[in-house]
Amino acid sequence: MMFSNEDIKNAIKTGELSIEPYTENLLKGSGLSLHLGETLLKPLAEGIVDVKNNLLPEYQEIKITMDKPYSLIPGDFVLGHTYQKVTVGAKLGFLIEGRSTLARVGLTIVQTAMMVNPGHKQRSITLEFANHGPNTILLYPKMRIARAAIFELKTPSSIDYDQNGKFKDQITVGKAIFRDEFLEE
Repeated sequence: MMFSNEDIKNAIKTGELSIEPYTENLLKGSGLSLHLGETLLKPLAEGIVDVKNNLLPEYQEIKITMDKPYSLIPGDFVLGHTYQKVTVGAKLGFLIEGRSTLARVGLTIVQTAMMVNPGHKQRSITLEFANHGPNTILLYPKMRIARAAIFELKTPSSIDYDQNGKFKDQITVGKAIFRDEFLEE
């Protein structure tokens, strides 16, 4: 069952969901809005990504400000993060998606990684920005960038993401990590 604004308020009151900083103007009828943090990571085009041999790109860290936004040109890809820190309890599912207004100009904020697992505690959510449109899109810190849908799990999760998840140590935006990528025989 997907949560309404009232269900979300109740989950925040009980501590099953935490959004910091939180104000009620983040609430929508069936979800909540999230904003962009100030750090971006741009993968450098210098080599090959090889899952088997754990070869990953280097990243350029970019800080954005209201006076110095990032120009996401057509075809560009960067990682970012939510301004809000999020905690998702064992009873909840949490899906993040782009905003319709920004999608209509070509911006995607998740390529495939839209689920935030139960047990994600007091951390930003990494976003995967790609510009599929014909125009440059300026990215500013604290701009409304995403929305989240929250739903109740039929049974609470017995797996706490922050106990063994590969991105559990990320503070803001997280780089790619290869671990357990192949089926063990």
